[in-house]
Amino acid sequence: MDLRWLRLASWAETVSLLVLLGNLATVHVEQLASALGPLHGCAYLATIATAFSLPLPRQARTLTLVPGVGGLLALRRAAASSPAPPR
Repeated sequence: MDLRWLRLASWAETVSLLVLLGNLATVHVEQLASALGPLHGCAYLATIATAFSLPLPRQARTLTLVPGVGGLLALRRAAASSPAPPR
């Protein structure tokens, strides 16, 4: 199972949330918030849509609904439930 797109979407979601929170805690530039807010929302929806389109366990799909880190949690759960590749 190729999790490349889920990994990309979940990292985009997490990084955009961290930048938004960092901006809010420090200088609070309105233009940055207005640009990154929709980007974070799209990454969140892309994470959910990607997870539900992959053959993941039900728990991993449900974890993507957690805002911010749900995609990373789902990747961890998917990696734990998948068999190790043969060597």
